[in-house]
Amino acid sequence: MGRYISSQQSTSSDVRYALCNFGSNAAAVTYRLLNEEFLPARNIPDVRPVPLPSAISLYGGYGTVSPSGYGLAMDPVFTLGGAYHGRHNSADNAIYFDGAIQQAFGYGGAHTAPGTNNNGWSNYTGRCGEFGHDHWNLDAKGALLLPRRSPSYGVETKTELNDAFVNGDLSDRSLTLLLWSGALYLARRAEAEAIIVSNGTRGFISRFVVPGLPSGFYGTASYNRARNELVILGGSSATSSSGMWLRLYRNLPELDATSDLNAILSAITTTQISISWSGWTPSNDAEAVGGATPVLTDNGDVFVGFFNAGTALYVVRFQRTGDTTFGAPSNHVSYGVTTSYGRHSSRGSGMQVMQTRDGNTVAFYGQYYYYGAGLGVITVNKRSNSARAMYSDSETSNGRSLLHWGETGFAVAFHASGNFSAHGNGAAYGYDCSVQTATVSPTQFTLSIPNGYTTAAPHPFFVEVNL
Repeated sequence: MGRYISSQQSTSSDVRYALCNFGSNAAAVTYRLLNEEFLPARNIPDVRPVPLPSAISLYGGYGTVSPSGYGLAMDPVFTLGGAYHGRHNSADNAIYFDGAIQQAFGYGGAHTAPGTNNNGWSNYTGRCGEFGHDHWNLDAKGALLLPRRSPSYGVETKTELNDAFVNGDLSDRSLTLLLWSGALYLARRAEAEAIIVSNGTRGFISRFVVPGLPSGFYGTASYNRARNELVILGGSSATSSSGMWLRLYRNLPELDATSDLNAILSAITTTQISISWSGWTPSNDAEAVGGATPVLTDNGDVFVGFFNAGTALYVVRFQRTGDTTFGAPSNHVSYGVTTSYGRHSSRGSGMQVMQTRDGNTVAFYGQYYYYGAGLGVITVNKRSNSARAMYSDSETSNGRSLLHWGETGFAVAFHASGNFSAHGNGAAYGYDCSVQTATVSPTQFTLSIPNGYTTAAPHPFFVEVNL
């Protein structure tokens, strides 16, 4: 594929992140490896500049951008992907550290052209999902590249990959589930993007075409290994809350690299529940309906997260009342927002879904304001059958990124938009989700950034790494 996918779950390395700091020129670039707890692990050897093309023309209709003339290469080559935060131009707001990725930011944000060198919003809250930041691309030598384009939307493939992610506590962490374009896929995480690039013709271990599921539903499923059950949320249309349903598949064998999804799921007699919304209800658009995502917990309850642009991020609960029966949806946790953007209006907006590395906790999160500013995170713990507000703010100028942290948690990284010192560009908080119960929220920890880069330049960002 010419580059790597982020968030691959290596079992042979304790290295989880690289802390990257950019100065105003190539000589100031430094990298430090951190372990999965964000503690210093080691230095990355032999970081050196790499020449880039002199100009990139007519990408996304935004004209021509001249790169600053260097990218990054690393030897030995690491698997670097997304989970990224940070500014995309240098301290003086004049020199892009990488013209190619600046061009991609300007296009992906759909707000300002790349020539506007004070725009940093599009690389913030809405751009980072389970598989990492959707603008971060590297070739085999670590050089920064423009993002790949998907066949269906013409946007970055990792945007669709993050949307398609299905939360599931698979025992083999090199595997993932995706629900994309009417089908459920089992794939290796390192190969999953090929599914999007090839329009569903390659890159998977097995596939199950979901009966009666129209296009437009992305990631709307959940697998619980302890219960050996799968739920899929769908409807008559991906833009109408009327006619939505929840379908239950019971008594699955444990899913692994040999599983044939079509053979397994086709043989199961399903139970389908028609949803009658009585409280919080998804808006009639592709964000709220097509992105409504279930989480199946150990007691059989199903929590569903959805984002009503201009109103709130909601999580409702369907309580399990029998082997194949559920109660009516009940209001549970919400986070009020002001942005009217969801994926139906800007693909970098709306709700994202990420799960902890151990697969026990799923986060629903979205931006508070326009341009990727602000963040609210609601976590659902499968083991304790609970949903809690993990983090929230009402920030209107600066972005946030949600990152994996350790085995059982998430980290929230702060970064400034128009003003580098606005919130301390390197600030980060960790949250341990293993302690979550119906009455206890994840525990917050302050994460100190190595080398003391907490304000102003140089401007750190994080990239998930496996050796």
